[in-house]
Amino acid sequence: MSKPNGCRNRKECSVRMKYAKFAKSAIAVHLNTGNILFQKHPFKKLPPASMTKMMTLLLAMEMLQQGKIKPTDLVKVSKHAASTEGSSLFLKPGEVMPLRNLLKGIVLVSGNDATVALAEHMAGTEANFVKLMNNKAKTLGLVNTHFVNVHGLDHKDHFSCAYDMFIIAKSLLRHQRILKLTSLKYAIIPRNNQTRMMLKNTNTLLGKYRGVDGLKTGTTDKAKYCLTATAKKQGTRVVAVVMGEPTVRKRDKEMAGLLDLSLQRRFVDRQMTRRHSRGK
Repeated sequence: MSKPNGCRNRKECSVRMKYAKFAKSAIAVHLNTGNILFQKHPFKKLPPASMTKMMTLLLAMEMLQQGKIKPTDLVKVSKHAASTEGSSLFLKPGEVMPLRNLLKGIVLVSGNDATVALAEHMAGTEANFVKLMNNKAKTLGLVNTHFVNVHGLDHKDHFSCAYDMFIIAKSLLRHQRILKLTSLKYAIIPRNNQTRMMLKNTNTLLGKYRGVDGLKTGTTDKAKYCLTATAKKQGTRVVAVVMGEPTVRKRDKEMAGLLDLSLQRRFVDRQMTRRHSRGK
């Protein structure tokens, strides 16, 4: 990439430098064509925080599709899972929860404990599941990604980049059921057949930016504020990633700007194509 943000000439660079100014890394891609609509240091290795969970979810969707696990599976929470630090469903050791509710807890409130419990259910141990994650990363051709845990808590050897996060998101979106989860702004899950727990999606663009229906936020001290988002307008779906944003407000504002740019640009490109076609 000889010019900043992947632009093709000086004029385009000057126009597009205003997007994702605060992000350490960003990318926006038209999902169906694979055309990169915007990029800023897309291969820079950075901590992905809870966007890591997109890989966890991708493997879960594949296992669901293959029949290796079921939404109705009852998952028993281990002491290791319950003691996981960070964002939480406040699971207790020995607690039993249907797999479908663990998925909601992972997607909406980014529960680290729920993520470990799910990983253990699918692979026996978290370490075994991390091996599956890294193997999948190799299969997808991700050369700037390495996982050491399933949830995304900071670790010097746990990293990814905006481009790789897009590839994972693209693979995840092939599974139709994922958008039914990521588009939920709220959900209620039962706890121990006695109480209910309200979950509010950490993706604060839901309901604020028309067309957004996923995917995953991520926040840690080192990663700062990250988001992989997808939106659809007039049949066009785009995926955008921002990493290292200083605040939630800037994260959402810059993501909205990328989505505006991407969806408007795709609409303009489509209109121009139609005009050229009519002229032939």
